[in-house]
Amino acid sequence: MKNPNNYPSLFDQGKNLAQFSWKLIQYLQQHGHEDNKNLMVSDKVYNERMEICKSCPKYDKEQIRCFECGCYLSAKARFILNECPLDKWTMSEEEWESSLNNIISDINTEE
Repeated sequence: MKNPNNYPSLFDQGKNLAQFSWKLIQYLQQHGHEDNKNLMVSDKVYNERMEICKSCPKYDKEQIRCFECGCYLSAKARFILNECPLDKWTMSEEEWESSLNNIISDINTEE
């Protein structure tokens, strides 16, 4: 059933999102760390984030963790969608968009 704005119903939009999410999960399980089309930032961005963390008073150098959020920074700083709870670095929107577009292209090619 279409809504007055010619968009799919909220139910159909939710179903479409769920289907895409499932395809994304399957793609990530299949491709993992094999290529750069995953959800990790570049080494450059990772190193920049880690330098910021290392200069922060909330940095635990013994465990490489953040006292503010408790996260292990060697993992947290690697993911595109993560951000510092103190706003010292944010998610990498440009890399996320590029990565997501590559993933969508691959999913469409696999269908």
